[in-house]
Amino acid sequence: MNPVVPIIADGTGVMMGISKENAAKAPLDWCFKAWPANAPAYMPDTLADLGWSILNEDVMLPVAVLSESAMRHNSTWMRRFTELADVKLAPHGKTTMSPELFDLQFADGAWGMTAATAAQVRIYRAHGINRIILANQLVGRQPTDYVLGELRGDPDFDFYCLVDSVAAIEQLERRMSAYPLAPKVQVLLELGLDGGRGGVRDDDEAMAVALRASVSHHLSLRGIEAFEGILQGGGPEGEARMCGLLQRMVDIAERCRRNGLFSGRPILSAGGSSFFDVAAAVLHQAGERGAYEVILRSGCYLVHDSSFYADLVERLIARSPKAASLGEGLRPALEVWAYVQSRPEPTRAIIGLGKRDTSADVRDPTPVRWARPGEGKPLLLDAGHRTVRLDDHHAYVDVPADSPLQVGDMVAFGVSHPCTTFDRWPALFVVDDALTVTGAVRTFF
Repeated sequence: MNPVVPIIADGTGVMMGISKENAAKAPLDWCFKAWPANAPAYMPDTLADLGWSILNEDVMLPVAVLSESAMRHNSTWMRRFTELADVKLAPHGKTTMSPELFDLQFADGAWGMTAATAAQVRIYRAHGINRIILANQLVGRQPTDYVLGELRGDPDFDFYCLVDSVAAIEQLERRMSAYPLAPKVQVLLELGLDGGRGGVRDDDEAMAVALRASVSHHLSLRGIEAFEGILQGGGPEGEARMCGLLQRMVDIAERCRRNGLFSGRPILSAGGSSFFDVAAAVLHQAGERGAYEVILRSGCYLVHDSSFYADLVERLIARSPKAASLGEGLRPALEVWAYVQSRPEPTRAIIGLGKRDTSADVRDPTPVRWARPGEGKPLLLDAGHRTVRLDDHHAYVDVPADSPLQVGDMVAFGVSHPCTTFDRWPALFVVDDALTVTGAVRTFF
């Protein structure tokens, strides 16, 4: 199978096929907002030969950059953790939506890839990914028809989605009646919490849904799933509820297993980017040894962040002997660099980065270091530098009166929740530790 991504070719209305390799590796040019002024188009894999430097102002600012060494460290760290915990990983690709970064995750042993939407499944398929968990219900004509068509056309496509009600099962069955040659859709029973997102709240109802899925002519019940990360900000009470949800997964799975409801070796899947250690420990203890395949779905680990997840992972390492045994924890790999535009007041700097460049849905970006063009390597900024507001293209930063920042200086911001920074950048430069460009990755949001 060689899937293609359709594009409009030249205004004639003719649809052209662009291979998955070309979709990810087409030339970059002025359409990428950080591209150097007047530079011609280049293939991403030739950028290392150009010697472009962020510090030498060889690219437009603002610019989002990824540290190659930090990403490789994080990828290796997670591989080692999953080996120690004896679990598998299907990273949530929504964080980056970057085929090049998916390749890095698969090279470090990823079992599959997790998607949030059918549109993301289509993008994964266009880039050759054959094992996908849709961590969502498969609902609606277009999403369902797309997945069923892929299943019917490719016997190697290993696809899973969630169900949390008999109604969800019945709507899938109705659509599948139009695809008599499609294989059964593998489903995971989703458990949830009062006030949360999807998922069955009541255990007796969960068993009824599991039984209904197990006797379906169109579906195959493959395991139990939950998303415990929705409780990540709940403190000790939230962590207790999270552990309770994971234990419910184990209890329901055992009831299903004893009653012969599963098809094949059942899957237990959880593990956001905050409590994957607890998910691994609780789920791995379920049943007889080897009775279940435990699949974590953490996504943010690869690029990490400088604030929100940094705090959560510090707590994770403190409570997890396995994580602590790996030495240095995860490193922030994503920064957004921008110029100081103004020092209109002694304790205020206006910097040329805003909501169009960086996430602010969890916390505002954090000024972490700065450089003066032509004066050497970056220096750290102290905690007295703090973003207090973002406009579309401006950051309001409180600074000490004696801050060294002046107009024209370059400031690097660390982000919180990297997912909503990636979707602002159709491409990101990859840099070495000296901030020299070594390549680029594309994103497909």
